Amino acid sequence: MHDTYEPSRLLQVMTHVARKCGKMMLNADVEHAAAREKTSRRDLVTAYDVKIQEFAVRELSSAFPDARFICEESDANTAADDGLTFIIDPIDGTANFVHRIGHSCTSIGCTKNARPIAAAVYDVYKDELFTAEMGKGAFLNGEAIHVFSGALADSIVMFGTSPYNMDYADETFDRVRSIFGRCQDVRRSGSAALDLCYAAAGRVGLFFESELSLWDYAAGALIVEEAGGVFLTLEGKAMTYDRPHKTSGIAGSRQIIKESGFLL
Repeated sequence: MHDTYEPSRLLQVMTHVARKCGKMMLNADVEHAAAREKTSRRDLVTAYDVKIQEFAVRELSSAFPDARFICEESDANTAADDGLTFIIDPIDGTANFVHRIGHSCTSIGCTKNARPIAAAVYDVYKDELFTAEMGKGAFLNGEAIHVFSGALADSIVMFGTSPYNMDYADETFDRVRSIFGRCQDVRRSGSAALDLCYAAAGRVGLFFESELSLWDYAAGALIVEEAGGVFLTLEGKAMTYDRPHKTSGIAGSRQIIKESGFLL
């Protein structure tokens, strides 16, 4: 694939698209969003997930005609092992969106030859835009952010419950129970992309989940790493970005991850 894009323009376009997607989310008629189940009653999709995704793909395709796309609400997912690929979750936190909790975001990650190079995660409800470019640091609304540098005992721990796969329930809550007495408190927000951004911003010391999809973490992973943290599988392996798949994940500083004792 022949790359025809300007690196200096890439994140600018991504953030513009993410903000537009956020406005669509904010202006949605949620009461008439017609949520339906995908794989289970916990796995929801609305017309707005599809509408926002189609808008993002259209805008990014216009700016970067050679790009490929991996998107949550699509059956046409492709490999991302060559050239420029955008990995999109139009509404991360769809259940929150459906129940009008006000904690959801649009997540857009970009890889080149299956390596993350740019990321934009936008929470329209708080007007918070998290961004990163490879080698250039991580930012929240233009201000540099960094992972929490203190101890596990002084931090909040966020976790995901992998609600689409109940096989992980006991494992997840065993971990939560084991860490509850060793940290300040625990939180479950319903948006893995924002959990990763909160870890990047030092709001929480640790985030973990037993099963994540590529679009859940493609943007947030780069933001965490550019904020000085690490994001690994629970087996301690590096994340991959070449195709849609399921994986576990843990994010934070190396010290806090070590303190957690969660790496298998």
